[in-house]
Amino acid sequence: MEYNEEYFKARANKSACSLWLIMNLVFTALYILELIKGGRTPQYLAVFLCICWIPFFTGLLVMKIKGASTWVYREIIAVGYGVFYLFVLMTTNTNVTYGYIFPIASMLILYKNRALLIRCGIANVLVILAYLLKIHLTTGFDAHSVTDAEIQIGVIIFCYLAYVLAINHISKSDGALLNSVQANLDRVILTIQQVKSASHSIVDGVTVVNELSDENKESADIVVNNMEQLTLNNGILHERADSSLDMTRQINLQVENVATLVQDMVRLVDESVNDSRTSSEQLADVVASTNEMAQLSKEVESILKAFRTEFDMVKAETGTIEKISGQTNLLALNASIEAARAGESGKGFAVVADEIRDLSTGTKNSSTSIMSALANLEVTADRMTDSITRTLELIQTTLEKVSLVDTSVARIASDATKLGSNVQVIDSAMQEVESSNRNMVDNMNRICDVMDTMTANITQADESTRIMRSKYAETTANVTTISSIVGQLIEELGDGGFMSTEDVKPGMYLTLEEVQGTDTKEYNEQVVKVTDNHITVKHLHGTLTVSKSASYHVTIVVDNGIYQWKNIKVTQEKDGTHTLTVSGNPKVFNRRKYRRMPLSNACSLYLEGMEHPIIGRMVNISAGGFAFSSTSKELQNAKEKQVRLIVDDFEVLQEKEVEGSIIRITDNNGTYIVGCRMLADNKAVNDYVEQNYRVS
Repeated sequence: MEYNEEYFKARANKSACSLWLIMNLVFTALYILELIKGGRTPQYLAVFLCICWIPFFTGLLVMKIKGASTWVYREIIAVGYGVFYLFVLMTTNTNVTYGYIFPIASMLILYKNRALLIRCGIANVLVILAYLLKIHLTTGFDAHSVTDAEIQIGVIIFCYLAYVLAINHISKSDGALLNSVQANLDRVILTIQQVKSASHSIVDGVTVVNELSDENKESADIVVNNMEQLTLNNGILHERADSSLDMTRQINLQVENVATLVQDMVRLVDESVNDSRTSSEQLADVVASTNEMAQLSKEVESILKAFRTEFDMVKAETGTIEKISGQTNLLALNASIEAARAGESGKGFAVVADEIRDLSTGTKNSSTSIMSALANLEVTADRMTDSITRTLELIQTTLEKVSLVDTSVARIASDATKLGSNVQVIDSAMQEVESSNRNMVDNMNRICDVMDTMTANITQADESTRIMRSKYAETTANVTTISSIVGQLIEELGDGGFMSTEDVKPGMYLTLEEVQGTDTKEYNEQVVKVTDNHITVKHLHGTLTVSKSASYHVTIVVDNGIYQWKNIKVTQEKDGTHTLTVSGNPKVFNRRKYRRMPLSNACSLYLEGMEHPIIGRMVNISAGGFAFSSTSKELQNAKEKQVRLIVDDFEVLQEKEVEGSIIRITDNNGTYIVGCRMLADNKAVNDYVEQNYRVS
C-alpha cells in the first residue's frame, strides 16, 4: 500500500470521532436512565446533552469543511471533550468520574503528538485540582477524601507520563524504522532509478532495433525484389546470350561468305581497273582521230571555199559568154539586115550571118544550160557548205564530249584504283572481323558459363535473403515482446509511484485537455520549468482561458512513456504562462510504436546550440520519430542532442519544424544515418502514413 500522510491523518481523526461518538452515546444513555430513576432533572439533562453533543457535531462540521485530515479536529476533541469532562466531574458525586478522560486521552496517542498530550495532561491536572477545590469548598476533606485526591492526581500524572513516554518510544521506534526503511527505500529508489534508466535505455535500444529492423526489412524487401528482378533479367540475359551466340555464329558464317564475295569483288575491280585503263587509251585514240577529222573538215571547208571562188569566176565567165552571144546575135542580126539590103550580093553574108546567129543561139543555149547547171551547182554547194558546217559543229561538240568522257574515264580509272585499294582494306578488316567474331564466340561461350555460375549464386543469395527475411519476422516478434514487457514494466513503475514530475524536463511538450460538460478542447503547451508538483508551461498555438467550471487533464511524452495526470489545477500567470499543479503520481502508458514510411525528400536541420543548418536527406518518418542521412561531421557526437528538422516538399508538415531527440547514429562510410524520436506524437503524420504507405 502506498503511504499517504493525509490518508493516515484522516484515518486517525475518523477513529477518534468513532470513539467519541460511542462514549457520547454511552453517557447519554446512562444519564437518561438517571433521569428516569429521578436522579437527574430535565434541565440538567438538556445542559448535559448540549455540552456532550455540540462539540462533537462542531468537529464533524470542521472535517466536512476543511477535510477529514485537518489538524483542527484533534484540537476540537481536546477542548470539547475537556469541557464535557469538567462539566461531568463538577456535577457528579462519585470518585470514578475522573477516569472518564482516559479513553479519549489514550485515543490521542494515535496522533503521536507529544506537545498535544502534554497540554492535555496539564489541562487534565488543572481540571482535577478544580474538582478538588470544589470538594474542599462544599463538603471539605476527610482522611479518606485526601487519599482519593492524591490517588486521582497521581494516576492522571502517571498516565500522561506513560502516554508521553509511549509516544517518545513510538517516535524513536518509528524513526529508527523509518531510517531503516528510508535507507532501504533510498537503495530501492536508486535501484528503481537504475531500472528506469535501464528501461529507457532498453526501450531506446529496442526502438533503435525496431527502426533498424524496419530499415533492414525494407532493404531485404528491396534485395528480394531486386533478386527476383535480377533472376528474371538473368534468365532473359541468358536467353539473349544464347541468341547472341547463335547470331554470332551466323554472323561469323556470313562474314566468311562476305569475305569470299569481297575477294571476288577485288578481282572484279582489278579487271575493271584494267578495262578502264584500256578504255581510256581507246578514248585517247578516238580523241586523236576526231582531232584529225576536225582538221580534215577544216581543209574541206577551205577547198569548198576555193571551189566557190572558182565557181563564182565560172559564173562571171559565163556572163561574159552570154554578153558575147548577145553581141554575136546582134551582129548576126545586123549582118542579116545588111545582107538584105545588099540583095544578092549580100546572100553570102546573109548565110554567114545565119551561121553566126545559129552559133550565137547555140552559144546562148549552152550558156543557158551552163548557167542552169551552175545554179544547181551553187545550190548543191550551199547545201554542201551547210552540211560541212554542221558536221564541223557536230565534230566540235563530239570533241568536247569526248574530252569530257576522257576526263570521266580518267577519273573512273582513278576511283577504281582507289576502290581497289579500299576493297583491299575492307578485305583485311573483314578478315580481322572474322577473327574477332571467332574470339567473340569464345567469349560468349565463357559468358554463358559465367551466367550459369551467376544464376546459381543468385538463386542461393535469393534463398538466403528469403531466410533472412523470415528470420526478421521472428526477430520482430521477439523485439515486440521485449518492447511490450519493458513498456509494461514502465507502466508498473508508474503505478508503483516511481514516476513523478522529476522526470519532466524543460523543453518537453504536453497536451492540456479541457473538459467542460460534453465539450473537450486540447491545447499544445511546452514546459518552461518544473518545481515540485508545479509545471510552468507556455502556449504553442492559440490561447487558453482558465475556466473554474472546467476540469483539466494533462498528458506529457517523457522518453518512451506517456505521463497522464487527471483533474489538475491550472493557474494563469502575469507573464502569460500557466502553472499546472498536479497531485500524486501520474498514470504511465508505454508510448506506442508507429509505422515508419520510407521517405527520400531533401531536408535541413538545426542541432541544439547551432544556428547554421545541416543539409541532409530523409530516410523515413513516423508519427513518433524520423531518420535522415547526412555527410556532416557535426553529427558524429550528437547523440541525445535535440534537433529541429524541416522537410522539403512534404505537404503534411507544410515546411513546419519538427523537433526530436537523437537516439542513434550510424556511420556508413562517412554518411551518417541518424534516428530521432519526436518530442510529441504527430497525428497528421500518422494519418498520412496510414493512408499512403502499404507494406508489401
